[in-house]
Amino acid sequence: MQISGIHVENYKALSSVQMDFEDLTAIIGENNSGKSAFLKAIDLFFSGSPKVSPKDFNSDDRSRPIEISIEFSNLTPSEMDRFSGNLVDGRLIVTRTLNASNTGDHGQFSVDAFVNPEFSACRNESGKSAKRTLYKELQKSFELPSEKNADEISGYLEAWEARNPEKLSRQRVGGFRGFQNVAVGQLREKTEFILVPAVSDVADEVGESRKSPIRDLLNAITRQTIENNPEFQTFVAEANEKLEALTAPEQFPALADIGKSLSDILKNYYKDSSLVATWDPITQIPIQFPSAKIDVRDHNFTSGVDGVGHGLQRAIILTILEFVAKRRASEGESHQEFSVAQSDIILGIEEPEIYQHPTKQRLFQDVLKRLTETFSTVTGIRIQIIYATHSPLMVELPRCHEVRVVRRIIEDGARRNTQVRKLTLTECSNDFAVFLGKPPMSDSSFAAKLHTFTPEIAEGFFARCVVLVEGVSDRSVVNAFMQTLGRSCLAEGIVIASVDGKTKLDKPAAIFSRLGVPTFVLFDNDQTQKKSKNSVHTNRLLQWASGVSSEKIVDWPNGVADRYAAWDGDLESYIKSIVGDEIYTTVRDEMAVNYDLSGDECVKSPAVASGMLLRFIERGFQFPHLEAIAKRIDFLIESGA
Repeated sequence: MQISGIHVENYKALSSVQMDFEDLTAIIGENNSGKSAFLKAIDLFFSGSPKVSPKDFNSDDRSRPIEISIEFSNLTPSEMDRFSGNLVDGRLIVTRTLNASNTGDHGQFSVDAFVNPEFSACRNESGKSAKRTLYKELQKSFELPSEKNADEISGYLEAWEARNPEKLSRQRVGGFRGFQNVAVGQLREKTEFILVPAVSDVADEVGESRKSPIRDLLNAITRQTIENNPEFQTFVAEANEKLEALTAPEQFPALADIGKSLSDILKNYYKDSSLVATWDPITQIPIQFPSAKIDVRDHNFTSGVDGVGHGLQRAIILTILEFVAKRRASEGESHQEFSVAQSDIILGIEEPEIYQHPTKQRLFQDVLKRLTETFSTVTGIRIQIIYATHSPLMVELPRCHEVRVVRRIIEDGARRNTQVRKLTLTECSNDFAVFLGKPPMSDSSFAAKLHTFTPEIAEGFFARCVVLVEGVSDRSVVNAFMQTLGRSCLAEGIVIASVDGKTKLDKPAAIFSRLGVPTFVLFDNDQTQKKSKNSVHTNRLLQWASGVSSEKIVDWPNGVADRYAAWDGDLESYIKSIVGDEIYTTVRDEMAVNYDLSGDECVKSPAVASGMLLRFIERGFQFPHLEAIAKRIDFLIESGA
């Protein structure tokens, strides 16, 4: 099964937050915004022995527990059979509760389901003897079969509920699968979650003795490949059947005498008491799967992975994942074993780009895409990947539906929380269609319109504010003016991105704005270019993409508005209009000599453009539009708009 969504309460930066997931999901945001908290919450949910510390509680609030609710979808056939009585609209919604003491009901599971409320006491009872007693009471009112042991009871209750759907109501049911180790085992039977952290040495990840995410990945691939094999499944079923028959207590009459003998001895002490001894049969043969060990051979020298550099260590992760992707791509129909996925591996990766050069980051992103496009028809294994990243090379504008933007917010004046924003291609295409009065494009057609955008524009996903401009000279002038104010756009998290043309501004502006990234757009209104029809259309579209209401949109916008600035000409023309052609040319030519550049190249260099602006300011010139733009950028950052 795959994770379709998570809701987290009171964990780290997450006070009460929900996020849904795709087959491949990129979580992005500023440092300390809660990106990794989502991955660690999933890891905690699947942990066999979860532990929390005081610092894990949001705003140090230990008065309420941590709750991690995960919604699973696309269950495998065996999971559909196992959890059939716990599904809501085909989905499994399980909650794990953790408290500050790490004791009592810490780590217990509950499930959202349509159930018989009268079964609750029996379900929630953890003691086997008491559970059987409560079950016998239920048998007096409901048609329930006799049980051989307490472990069978949950299945019998679910079977009754499956036969009587009209008598059920939806509620959160405690005691999911009884003991929490049983619940973890059943949840992880066909679905394995593996967290690959960013901060630990990758030697830990592939080492032999310590817990290792990459060894876990290799072992999960090995185990699931073997377990999904039909021949292996037949062997295990036959072996379990024979084992149960061979070890059935009735095969050993001497066992029955034990209870009688113990009772006879007990009567010497308490004559009215007796002992009843029963034995549960062995129904599962223990199976041990091959375990992976990783060493590195470099220049004829073999060592543990801790003996190589961090770049090579991290490359081992990429190597394993790329191997899986390539093997899947080579699978042909002649080797097909499965028509649907039989098991799942869910990878949570913190900063997959770490220690990798830009080209390797692009390769890594491509591998992740290929891994999640489909499942292996040979092994039956399906892979889902959720990763937190700081790299614009790990996200793409055409795949913006896979991006989740997280931002820190403060609630009630004190409590930290995280806000999550997402946008689908369908939503974006529909928005454009409504404004343009045209039928919406398909997702693939709309995505094709975004393929020309570069990683420079993708940096906007990570910005505190993104400023979209037509060309490199506009970018240089804005950057230069900020420098004249003693400010650094890089240090402040302001991304000034050139899209290489006015007609390419609308879509990134709409996408960034709808994802909650503060966005400001600069463009030439082209009023004197004699392209009236096309110019008016584009001007109106850019105002709409900048959040202007339809009744306030004009044909020829001019000046600085809340989220855009427009005038007739580019920023270089605007500066000339303030200082005059003669002074502009004089200062530009002086700077060209100083920097050994041609005159046309000067304004394209932020350092040179900054020098020119300082010269103009020293002569007493002011640039009110640029000053207004700087103030609007500040407002957008401060308001988070």
